[in-house]
Amino acid sequence: MKALVTGAAGMLGSGLVPALVRAGHEVVATDIDLSDPRPWGPAGLRLAQLDVRRSDAVSEAVRELRPDLICHLAAETDLEYSDAHEEHAFATNTVGTKFVALAARQAEIPMVYISTAGVFDGQKDGPYHEWDDPRPLNVYGKSKYEGELLVERIVHEHYILRAGWMVGGGPQKDHKFVAKILDQIRAGATTIHAVGDKFGTPTYVPDFAQCFLGLLETQSFGRYHMVCEGWASRYDVAAHLLAVLGLADRVELVEVSSSFFADAYPSVRPRSEIMRNLHLDLQGLNTMRPWRDALTEYLGTRFTDLANPTIDLTDKEVALT
Repeated sequence: MKALVTGAAGMLGSGLVPALVRAGHEVVATDIDLSDPRPWGPAGLRLAQLDVRRSDAVSEAVRELRPDLICHLAAETDLEYSDAHEEHAFATNTVGTKFVALAARQAEIPMVYISTAGVFDGQKDGPYHEWDDPRPLNVYGKSKYEGELLVERIVHEHYILRAGWMVGGGPQKDHKFVAKILDQIRAGATTIHAVGDKFGTPTYVPDFAQCFLGLLETQSFGRYHMVCEGWASRYDVAAHLLAVLGLADRVELVEVSSSFFADAYPSVRPRSEIMRNLHLDLQGLNTMRPWRDALTEYLGTRFTDLANPTIDLTDKEVALT
């Protein structure tokens, strides 16, 4: 199978593209950022440029490449930037998705759309499943949910995959919560603040990729949650990270409320982004591991320099959310 991947240079693409290649699929990887034309290494694929906000570019790429599947990863994921630049967020996450969906329909091929736990308002007691009603609270969540609706309406054969708190990508691609903690530990922080009143479910990129490949073989189209098993607060994730690295006795972890970061992160975030892979469970297709197991593997394979730290921990204090 030939797969066209948009937004391939990002965090999810860092794991999904190699997984597709290892599974024997032909992959055309595209992105708007070609600053690193071979993000998978010298022997890896070379990126091609594609801006999904350009309808003509998307249509032309699909006509010329004749893929059997489009994996649409391209997105604006920064909450604060999306709130401050509403037109950009909707142009990228909603209208760009519409252009990809129209091209998929024209070519009569399936489409994969990556969505988010951010489509929910966080008020549910218990995990969200695929048949709960979305009520996004911010521009990012709204723009991604509108993208979901367009894919459902335009493309008959589609996978809508909602990811949680993304974990993976290694030092080069990881710019999320885990990487922020690791960067500050490497810089010598002795105190870290982490939020304890927001809850979610991590999604480990390699596990996501393997679970998706299994789903792809079934051609069981529809909407899916694809997150690790279990749930956590940001504080819980940070605590496990410090324990795995053997730093729990050397770095003080302070639990704080979200108000502690109100100035740095003003966008409204759901209280809970906890999800359950109910649709996968009901079909016996859920291969996602518990988040603690996945995070332990991630730290042990991609951040070996911190597993036995030799850094000089000076008196520094860092706040993270």
